[in-house]
Amino acid sequence: MTAMTISSSRPYIFISSSLGLATFCLLLPGLALAQSAGSAPATCMTLLTADELTKAVGAKLEDMGADTRSEGETECPWMLRGGGAFKTVSVQFFDSRHIKASPNESTPDKFFETYVSAAEGVGSGKRELLKGIGQKAAFVPSDPQTLVIVQRADGIARIVANGLTKAQTIAVARAVATP
Repeated sequence: MTAMTISSSRPYIFISSSLGLATFCLLLPGLALAQSAGSAPATCMTLLTADELTKAVGAKLEDMGADTRSEGETECPWMLRGGGAFKTVSVQFFDSRHIKASPNESTPDKFFETYVSAAEGVGSGKRELLKGIGQKAAFVPSDPQTLVIVQRADGIARIVANGLTKAQTIAVARAVATP
């Protein structure tokens, strides 16, 4: 088998058989890009598994279906209801592309500060910086929600939780921050 390129934008593989027949196979552009560009950008779906969430919260939450809200912005909601318990966790992730395209908060530091300040402005709680989580992280209490913003090397995660303790919300943040 030998590889050849017929055009610079479309790689092909030339395969010859012992019967003298020749076949050209077009490689899918996405496959070629994935191989040359490395791994795909992170999304909320890649940041937190159901097992990690169960471990952090101490209960199994139902995946309510991830959503790509815009280019580089994903949201993953989870819920537990019944038996006298109601808990929700929403992980929203903004990748580096989304942050750079933001008109006012085009750096990770500005984006992080905007979300932390907004959480403080809505509730009565003030931020508590969390050491050892991501590049930086802040916990902001509110009632009935708790919120953590995590700055990772590849973007910003916003975790909004209802019915979770501070420790549980921080445990979710640790899971999200860990590659």
